[in-house]
Amino acid sequence: MSEINSMSQQDSEHSIAAADDDQWKDPEVAEEFAVHDDNTANWVIRKIVEARAYAARCGEWCRREQLRARKTEEFFLHRYGGQLAAWARERIAQQGSRRKSLSLPAGTAGFRAEPARLVVEDESAVIGWAKSHCPDLVRISEDLSKSALNDHIRKTGELPDQGVRLEPEHERFYVK
Repeated sequence: MSEINSMSQQDSEHSIAAADDDQWKDPEVAEEFAVHDDNTANWVIRKIVEARAYAARCGEWCRREQLRARKTEEFFLHRYGGQLAAWARERIAQQGSRRKSLSLPAGTAGFRAEPARLVVEDESAVIGWAKSHCPDLVRISEDLSKSALNDHIRKTGELPDQGVRLEPEHERFYVK
């Protein structure tokens, strides 16, 4: 049974790990229910497939709503951000205190001091400069091509002495 549980966890694209345990209730299924024939197996598979489809629909809906919210935010900031900043600056000045923000029922508007920062606009040009002036600034990263390693092992049978293990072919339980 633990093999099926671990395999279904690996197979599932969605995890309920983030779900609040206090809010999650197991679906109602008769305590005596068991998978014992084609019909009961089909029912369980249908429930799993339906749950995955529902999660996908929810994810898509959420993605669309987040995009809509970002677009709405961009619209209001672009259209009214300058006016809002000017209004806030004037109101803060009228208060005569050291505060740099205003609290309103819908939220807070204010100003923060931003430290100076470096903005790299052409990374390849800066890398060229760094190579000749200060080579320690340039990082070279390495990564392993697993597909090329698999091809090499298939062709030669040669395995690295350490750092890998060859899992034997096996069956993995899945539900689609």
